[in-house]
Amino acid sequence: PSPDPDPDTPTTTGGDTDPPPDDDLAYEDPRGGLFADFQAGFDRSHPFQPIDAFCRPHDPAENREATDPGITADSIEIVQIRSQLEDFEGIGFGIPVGDPTAMWTAFADFVNEECGGVRGRMINMTHIDVAVLGAEVDAQRRTACVEATEDRNAVIVTNSTGFQGTAVLCIVEGAETIFITTQGVPREYYDRSGGRLITVSPTLEESLQYLGDELLATGELEGKTIGVVAPDTPGQDEPVEAFAARLQSEGLSVPVVSIIGCAGGTTCDIGVLDSVGDMLDAGIDVMFNTLNVVSLPGYVNEMVTQGFEPGEVQFYQSDFNSHAGDLVESKVVQFGGEAAGELYNGSIIIDDANTGFVNDPTQSPYTFNEMCNDTYQAMGGEVHTAYDEGTSGYGMASGVCAQLRIGLRAIYDAGDNPTRADIETALVNLGPVDLPDGLPASIAPGKPSMPDATHRMVFNYPCPGIAFDELNTCITNAENDEYRLVNQ
Repeated sequence: PSPDPDPDTPTTTGGDTDPPPDDDLAYEDPRGGLFADFQAGFDRSHPFQPIDAFCRPHDPAENREATDPGITADSIEIVQIRSQLEDFEGIGFGIPVGDPTAMWTAFADFVNEECGGVRGRMINMTHIDVAVLGAEVDAQRRTACVEATEDRNAVIVTNSTGFQGTAVLCIVEGAETIFITTQGVPREYYDRSGGRLITVSPTLEESLQYLGDELLATGELEGKTIGVVAPDTPGQDEPVEAFAARLQSEGLSVPVVSIIGCAGGTTCDIGVLDSVGDMLDAGIDVMFNTLNVVSLPGYVNEMVTQGFEPGEVQFYQSDFNSHAGDLVESKVVQFGGEAAGELYNGSIIIDDANTGFVNDPTQSPYTFNEMCNDTYQAMGGEVHTAYDEGTSGYGMASGVCAQLRIGLRAIYDAGDNPTRADIETALVNLGPVDLPDGLPASIAPGKPSMPDATHRMVFNYPCPGIAFDELNTCITNAENDEYRLVNQ
């Protein structure tokens, strides 16, 4: 259900002359159930909520005037901070996602050229690139924060390629600027953001909470010996340690909780040998390993080296460090080889992501995803399809499309001459929002992330359906499993 509106919502929200919702524009999700209920909450007549177009032309506001830094009579500043994923190629961890900067630019250009901007204000979309490797990553991200918020007066900062660490607080707390990002962050960051932090993925705590809620409810951890692994990345080890403590408080056996050192960088491998040895000595048969994309393969490979056999350990994952995606999970096989893949095969993932649909020949791409990619291609963007092997370009375009539309809706709903505070208030009161695959999601006061439902998936090696890559890996939706609402 849609949240109750905040009493401080601008009185100009939606505009006094906007037409009433048109039921003929409503989208009926063929999946029915909670998906159909979710769609009923949308006003598809809104210029930034149609299902068949990125936006619709609408009248410009009269008597526009500058209100705040970044908001002039004719433009609004939005800055994308892009993590240079291509840097991973230098260490063999290429992450093909297309060209995110071209995507952000294309959708902003479409708004300006085809829809008249937002109430007559053009979107001035600019970009900042940041490194993903090295010991100074967090410092470089903080520098990008300052450039975006102080030098460019961004009203909204966005990221679709991963952005973590204290630089998030630099944006939302220090600079008091909206940050719409794809990757989950610690709940503490949201609490300190004043409602300016919005994430597509669950917070780190939520990811582990949803994972724990389901596994405790099913009882599948009873009688198991559990090992937990976390990186010492700022803000990440604390949620994982709290998760381990929760399992222990439920009477479960968790003899090993390992914090792996990252030396202030991205690669976390300090203490791996001892950690795996401790796991082996303890006889663990369940593992929660939250290491990132460049660190998990080495850990699993070390497990193989020290004697763990396929079937001895059941791995469980959430979207903590993006483990609900094919790109991340496939790296276990790419860099660990066949033996690592066989050990990791059958890893269970509980998250909101619908990763498994692209590996299922019985499912068709979702309408919103297709609209986003068609729009990108119409603006000269690269052609991506839902079934491209080894790349997530299609998903990246869908995600960029969704994130920018959320920001544009907030700007529109804030009225004819919005202040930064008006846009912030409108943002937290958006209610249902479109995300890739039409998954139930919403933004509401006090709600740190968008997802409203989760389900169960499985990592497979070898893949039983349409493989994600030439390595024959894939994530599939678990059999006889359906999406379930969370936080109800």
